[in-house]
Amino acid sequence: MVDAFPGNKYDITVKELFADSEEELVGFFASLRAEIIRHLNIEFPRVEIKRSDLILECRTEFGPAAVHLEFQSTNDSDIPFRMLRYATELQQKYRLPVYQILVYFGEREMAMADGLEYSFGPQNHLDYRYRAVDLGSISREEIKKTNNYTLYALLPLADRTRRKQHPEAFLRECVLDILQASVTTEEKRKTLLRAEIFAGLYLEEKIIEQIFREVETMLNIEESAGYQRIFKKGVEKGIQQGMEKGIEKGMEKGRQETLRESVLKLLHKKFKKVPRPYVDKIKSLDEYALGLILDNIFEINTLADLEDYLP
Repeated sequence: MVDAFPGNKYDITVKELFADSEEELVGFFASLRAEIIRHLNIEFPRVEIKRSDLILECRTEFGPAAVHLEFQSTNDSDIPFRMLRYATELQQKYRLPVYQILVYFGEREMAMADGLEYSFGPQNHLDYRYRAVDLGSISREEIKKTNNYTLYALLPLADRTRRKQHPEAFLRECVLDILQASVTTEEKRKTLLRAEIFAGLYLEEKIIEQIFREVETMLNIEESAGYQRIFKKGVEKGIQQGMEKGIEKGMEKGRQETLRESVLKLLHKKFKKVPRPYVDKIKSLDEYALGLILDNIFEINTLADLEDYLP
């Protein structure tokens, strides 16, 4: 199952978010090398609510299997019974070994059993287990060490203690991790969208909106036709003005002007209005100083912060 997010705020599922990345999820959460053959689709007649589980037929290092990932955003004491029903339904229909993983990404610590066990008399026994993963107990660094940028969308749900103590700062760190990933702008956008949805589990909407609006502004500036025009214009202007001193110096001037335009645009987006004295100081900065501001734009939350980068 993939729970609806709190208050049905998002009519979306983890299954849908990672529709093109199931192998990455299986590899990370199941610690299992698996090649997906197809999606499995079964009805659960004895389950009260129809769920949208991620159920896959896979080739694994141990042979064929039905791999079932169950995503849970709240603690549910009945989860072992539901997991067992799923396992028996899958086994009955497909006659495959069933490998199950419960992935919990709630705000509180996980408080759910990882199986069922009882013994009654000499012949009646049940010893049923599945893999249970508390995403909040996994560190950001563990996810980053996978070098699988698809999984970076899960960063806002990691490090429960850190994100509870400093939620806004933690989310900014996650966003920077995604922005610095060695992937295309389009892939960054996709990952950021997923991360934004997950952040909605524990952060206020206004904080999420502010952080991701800044991110989108940066991405738009980098790839927009307007940015390219500014860059081209700046380079051409720099070349023309620096012709007497050489093309190399002109190119440097063009880059500097482009950086200055980008810094001012981001700061105006962030603070709505930048006082004239700050604008004048920014216009006097060299390429290195302007680059520092761009690199640290998410750490600059007040004009006082900005002063650390100004003469």
